[in-house]
Amino acid sequence: MPAITLLLPFRNAASTLDEAIASIATQTFANWELLLIDNASTDVSTEVAKRWAAQDERIRVISEPTVGIAHALNTGLQHAQGRYIARMDADDTSHPERLAKQVAYMDTHPEIGVLGTRTSFATTVQKSSGMRWFVQWQNAILSPHEHFVKRFVDAPLAHPTVMFRRELVERHGNYNSGPLPEDHDLWLRWMDAGVRFAKLPEELLTWNDHAQRLSRTHANYSTEAFFSAKVKWLAKWLKRKLDGRPVIIAGTSNICQQRARLLEAEGITISAFTDVKPREVPGYAFIPHDGLPPTGEAFVVSFISQRGTGDRIAEFLSSRGLAEGEDFVLAA
Repeated sequence: MPAITLLLPFRNAASTLDEAIASIATQTFANWELLLIDNASTDVSTEVAKRWAAQDERIRVISEPTVGIAHALNTGLQHAQGRYIARMDADDTSHPERLAKQVAYMDTHPEIGVLGTRTSFATTVQKSSGMRWFVQWQNAILSPHEHFVKRFVDAPLAHPTVMFRRELVERHGNYNSGPLPEDHDLWLRWMDAGVRFAKLPEELLTWNDHAQRLSRTHANYSTEAFFSAKVKWLAKWLKRKLDGRPVIIAGTSNICQQRARLLEAEGITISAFTDVKPREVPGYAFIPHDGLPPTGEAFVVSFISQRGTGDRIAEFLSSRGLAEGEDFVLAA
């Protein structure tokens, strides 16, 4: 039986699929199977996949006619034989020692359920500063604690880098095929169940950004879809965490107020808002940012989403003795 099952879904990826598969075929760790999941391709991608399968018995082609990456991945999981499941996308390339280093870590760290790697960023999109910043943000998150406390900001690790234990699917469920980011939703559900995440410090996959990438084009990866996916898990966690403490929302902009209402719709009572500039929100108390209660007396949820602001908020709250994950969380 293979140690690793790699799931590589593809749909009309003829221009990149060959290179992606080759990057797996040349791994220094050889005990794997690669499931190429054809998600209703209409170009020559299927022929590319079948050619690889014909020359390497570790490679199989599986068909999933229902379009959607979650459908394709769940079909792949049904056929997986490895004790570890690894992900790969049709437009990325894995570096030669990726699998060897991930297996070695997982074998010696049984407490870790999901392991990612840092990524190298390559793009053909002229205006890509936002995606580049996002990759840098992800690459800075390494420890299980960092993954846990940053999980409501965005997906803290790149989906095509991950390796996880197959039994997690049996215990906590597979990918949600609804209109949401399937990877972030899975990570939030598994983290809520106590699964620990980590990331290797090496850049072991090249994340190839392009204008047609799903994360840029599909509604499942919009800002609204991400927030809808995480607000229910945020609320569920807060209900266990608060122990009677009041919730204070950091941010008084219209979008912060909209997100606060979504959190309230999930059953969380909001007592006040805070911001660096006084701005009353009708129906709620306002607390100046330098007048927030000390540790243990309230819980601050920040919905402020400007790039880089989250780190400054975390630094400020930490300077006042509040602990991230215990007294406050960034959720935008």
